[in-house]
Amino acid sequence: MAGLHMSNTLASTLAHTLHPLCRADGTFDLRDMRKHNVLEHDRSFTRLDFQQGDNYTFQPAMFQALLDDAEGGPVTIQTLAKTYVRRKKECKRSDTLPFNLWVVNLTETVSFYHTTAMSSLSKETMTTFYVEERFPDTILKNPKKRTLLGLVWDTTILMCSIVFRT
Repeated sequence: MAGLHMSNTLASTLAHTLHPLCRADGTFDLRDMRKHNVLEHDRSFTRLDFQQGDNYTFQPAMFQALLDDAEGGPVTIQTLAKTYVRRKKECKRSDTLPFNLWVVNLTETVSFYHTTAMSSLSKETMTTFYVEERFPDTILKNPKKRTLLGLVWDTTILMCSIVFRT
């Protein structure tokens, strides 16, 4: 993807995750991404869990809690680890994520962070993405290549932060 400056490997890997949603003719609809326990899963940072009903509408209070976990500073992998642990405790089904969705959950935790190619995320950057539902121009204009190895590395740092720092 030229707009997000992804390597071919990263773009192909992310596109491949949509395979379970594809119909026989190879197409899917964005609504299909809401199918629970395929890509959509519990423990979202900004959406309610499936058993709570509306699991696809943005929840401003949950977004504020994500920002609050950064304690007034920028969002980093370490603050995302704090949010991850908090959401796991809040989730009524925290121990029942199948392995594949646990991996998806960890990777999604750092995916926007990785996409920005920044070392920390300001409240403004987070608000543009989550509230306005668009990528800030600073991200789109940042030519740094986003790679699969980089995403795996960010996920590994997240896991270490969860285990050793929270």
